[in-house]
Amino acid sequence: MKFYTCFTLVDITPTGVTRHKSGDETRRDQQRNWETVLQCIGLRAQPQLIEGPVIKDLEIDNDGIFGEMFYGTKQRVWFFTFGVESEDVFLLDGDPVGQLDKDFSQVPIICGLTETARFILPIFYPYGAIKNIYFINGRFVP
Repeated sequence: MKFYTCFTLVDITPTGVTRHKSGDETRRDQQRNWETVLQCIGLRAQPQLIEGPVIKDLEIDNDGIFGEMFYGTKQRVWFFTFGVESEDVFLLDGDPVGQLDKDFSQVPIICGLTETARFILPIFYPYGAIKNIYFINGRFVP
């Protein structure tokens, strides 16, 4: 089993709410974002042994995890680890998570939930100044 970890500023709280019910719109939209993440990962491999997501409020610095737009601010960050059976399934041009970045680029999200970050565009974006999602090869232990 090969493990990867995802970090995002997008509210991907798995609530289990899969049907519309008046008064539960926020929880349904959080679940929709979570389902979108799992479906994007599932384009290349079936995610298994999912750990998290865990939610932490963190100071964002210029370490490259998120875009410059978020540097110097405290933001709510969601992160989770998942396993896949295929070795190097996300490898692209020597980058072990390159296909994940490519697959998540410009995928629509639902904003205005419990995230603290404000996005210029309602999309996942793994590059540049507006980067709001980041993947690493391996498990992350907080």
